[in-house]
Amino acid sequence: MKNIERILSVVLAAALSATGNMFAFAAEKKSPSVESITFPDINQISSAQISEPGENKIPLIVNGKSDYIIIVPNGCNNSLLESAETLSDVIDEMTGVKLPVIRESENKKSNKYICIDTALNTARPNDSDIADGYRTVADENGIFICGATESGSRNGVYAFIENALGCVFLTPDETYIPKCSDLWIYKTNEISKPSTLWRDVYSYETAQNKWAAKLRLNGIDVETDETGLNIEELQYEGWGTWCHNCYQYLSPDDYFNEHPEYFSEKNGKRVTTYKGRDAYLCLSNPDVFEIVKNSLAEKIAENPDQLYWDFSGNDNPSLAGCECSKCKAADKAAGGTGMGTLLPFLNKLAQAFPDKYISSLAYLHTLKAPKNIKAEPNVVIKLCSMPGDQASSYYDGANSNSEEFKTQVEEWSKITDKIVVWDYVVNFSHLLMPFPNFAVQAKNQKFYEDNNIIGIFHQASREKGGEFACLRAYVLSHLMWEGSNMNVADCVSKYLCACYGKAAPSVIEYMNLCASELCNSNKPLGLYDGLMNHYNGYLSPDNIDKYNQIISSAKEAAADDSVVLSRLEEIELSVAYATVLLPKISDEERQAALDTVNYICGKKGITMVCEWDSLENFNQSSLKSTVKAEKQGLRTPYYIGIGVVAACGVIAAGGLIFKSKKKKHSS
Repeated sequence: MKNIERILSVVLAAALSATGNMFAFAAEKKSPSVESITFPDINQISSAQISEPGENKIPLIVNGKSDYIIIVPNGCNNSLLESAETLSDVIDEMTGVKLPVIRESENKKSNKYICIDTALNTARPNDSDIADGYRTVADENGIFICGATESGSRNGVYAFIENALGCVFLTPDETYIPKCSDLWIYKTNEISKPSTLWRDVYSYETAQNKWAAKLRLNGIDVETDETGLNIEELQYEGWGTWCHNCYQYLSPDDYFNEHPEYFSEKNGKRVTTYKGRDAYLCLSNPDVFEIVKNSLAEKIAENPDQLYWDFSGNDNPSLAGCECSKCKAADKAAGGTGMGTLLPFLNKLAQAFPDKYISSLAYLHTLKAPKNIKAEPNVVIKLCSMPGDQASSYYDGANSNSEEFKTQVEEWSKITDKIVVWDYVVNFSHLLMPFPNFAVQAKNQKFYEDNNIIGIFHQASREKGGEFACLRAYVLSHLMWEGSNMNVADCVSKYLCACYGKAAPSVIEYMNLCASELCNSNKPLGLYDGLMNHYNGYLSPDNIDKYNQIISSAKEAAADDSVVLSRLEEIELSVAYATVLLPKISDEERQAALDTVNYICGKKGITMVCEWDSLENFNQSSLKSTVKAEKQGLRTPYYIGIGVVAACGVIAAGGLIFKSKKKKHSS
């Protein structure tokens, strides 16, 4: 076999040489599409700025004493009160001085105040577009933090803790808090408002312990005091209904027997399911609209405070809507998109409920923007980033996947000025595998800002313990607030320094190696990539060896810090998981890496390795099939080589010129 391989390699080299290096020429012409990023090396976060006096500063704590108290309005909600108490706790841990939190009516005429919201007649900012932003004033008269709403004031308090006090909200349970004996605050009078109106990072972590409030997200319910709620019950703040819900308005159980014509037609038959998944409604049927409208009216009456109400098709990739003659004609007239029937339906609902926003998914067969149809002013389109890419920005659209979504956004922005982007920032197939997607985020944010994007739904992992889950949520949350001018690399490095202490330089080295190797490979970063997609790039065996060496160095640097060592296990887990999938390692090496995965997952309560596969099943059965698939991918170039040799041989022998058809492939 080895002799055959040697012969093939010689023949292949000769054949390539005979063709005039046409493949080399093509490679030279290929322009890079993958974004690059370099995370700066920050050795430590200095507390000097907050602990030293200055001409433009006011003293909050001096020599272990303070005259300040924190005042909240008498009737403020619990989440605002919690933010004030967090501020008091943070200052106590920083300096050892506890500032009391009191209601406005309890004030005994103290001379120094931190006034939260409208306490002591603090005026709300009246800017028309401030949304849930806030004004912060710090001068000789005191410190005043007040938003246009209570949620804006809460955002201001948490921003003050980070920006003025130098803290970092690392996880739902951990905050980096610098230590100092004195505390001096810069004078300021500024308004801060979010760059994105509606902001959500859909992940397990953001829904825990009201961490979303500290990240200034407004797409997650942080007002509730109910315990035991899961991620789905806390997400989608402001929305009465969210997605894939048309049967919630018109149920097959209630209507199909007597009115099958209300449901989608497929192959001449009316169906409520197709290939094991729910089908759709027949939106060209006028009775369907009346039933849906009445059902929506009932839902709004039950929850009148909800602003957004979604009506979307079910999640069925095998069925492109209803195929009756009327629906097909409308979709065809709109340019071959399911929005030919859906958008007029939405417009009628929007007209019926002018004080609410009516939304729907642009997804699968409704992804493409329609021709000759405009959206009503109160219609919101939730546009899914399909096929999308996490290595090439949508701003540049430098590869086919990112270019396709870029085009969709630009076309939709001509139809409506109210778009919510549903962005996927996760590898659904491998939740634990390294996923270096930070380089594109600032440019993506800039693209959103330029194209009528009022909201962003960053879908990460809904399962506990996804790769760099907390870091990713932190960065994306701050980016949606601060906007595309935020330096993502600096934000990442600041977080890593606060999180990993003495080990931070090694972690930054790891992050930089992942990012640079992905960039050098010029490969897309997809939502379902296996290890073999990047086997010659950032997940090569050599790079994985380097990652392990860096992790060892990080552990040595943090040998005396059990907290940091525990945090480093998150990175160790990702690299160990990638090692398990390597096709050319011994059974002993694979088992050792798997033992590491199981140990860390067990310690941290991680139970899922992908969107649809548990760690338990991975150990018992799916690991073998996954590794087999990776090994098959390793052999693919060998067979391709045979094909190239054969093709080149034909060209050389017969002087033939031909064009090969591109094969269609699913993402």
